[in-house]
Amino acid sequence: MIFLAADMSRIHMHRLRSPLPPLSTLRPFEAAVRLGSFKAAAEELHLTQSAISHQINSLEKHFQTKLFARQGNRLIPTKEGTAYGTAVARSLAELSNAGNSFLKEDRSKVLRVTATPTFAMFAALPHVEEFKVRNGSLELRLEARNTSVNFEVEDIDAAIEVGSPPFPGLQSQQLFKSRIGPLAHPDLCKKFGPIRTAKDLACLPLIELNNIPGLWNRWFARTDHRIKITDLSLSSDSLLAAIQMAESGVGVLLAPFPLTTALVSTGRLIPLFRPSLPIDRPDFHLLYRKAHANSAEIRALKRWLSEVTAGLERRARAANV
Repeated sequence: MIFLAADMSRIHMHRLRSPLPPLSTLRPFEAAVRLGSFKAAAEELHLTQSAISHQINSLEKHFQTKLFARQGNRLIPTKEGTAYGTAVARSLAELSNAGNSFLKEDRSKVLRVTATPTFAMFAALPHVEEFKVRNGSLELRLEARNTSVNFEVEDIDAAIEVGSPPFPGLQSQQLFKSRIGPLAHPDLCKKFGPIRTAKDLACLPLIELNNIPGLWNRWFARTDHRIKITDLSLSSDSLLAAIQMAESGVGVLLAPFPLTTALVSTGRLIPLFRPSLPIDRPDFHLLYRKAHANSAEIRALKRWLSEVTAGLERRARAANV
């Protein structure tokens, strides 16, 4: 069979455009998306900033898609970059968990913890190495998921979930007292003009979190009780998806602080009002079996989470949110 040169070229190009990019580009890309900074990603991975930039440029060339956009002096993920970053973070976590199955360590030295994707991305994952350094041979296996853990049947030691006590049969600890405030993309703010009052905000497209219904009306009741929201055209089943919607500029998100402080400190979203509404229920809790409350593994996890959440509070104060 004879192929023309042009046909061979098309076949060759088709093979080059693989959906799987060079694996060396994925960790720098995931870190840059999560941390909102090439510099921070370079520091975490012990690389130079130019190396991070080179790997991300390679990834963009591979897909022929812009994954970051320049906004003033900042580089922020595009809509495509944010979505791909979430998928890469999830895949890296799954690969890490799968690789752990080949390790021949004592099972008693493994701590299996689940966390909501948002908590994993903004709080836990940036500090996993610190846990390893401080706890020697104790291995932390972290799984990001939105579903609740069934402690009766699942081989999970602890879970970080959004919920309201009591949690039957489990020991629980509230990790921090969240405060809620509206965040929006700068382009959305420019489109709708100055947003000075709650009445101005009520005219914008608002994103509802389906797992916390009525949150916007609770916020407006605290800010301006005359405003009642009866029709919300935007909604999301997860906080992380709602953040992606806000970053794409389609609507305003009520975000929990201090957890999402990085969105403000890196300029990915801007606060329209100071976070003022405390969430009594539901909020982020650490859950574990009562029988394991005094185990060395759970005590180590609680110490680490205490340091992580204290750091979140410090960054929130520094960002004035």
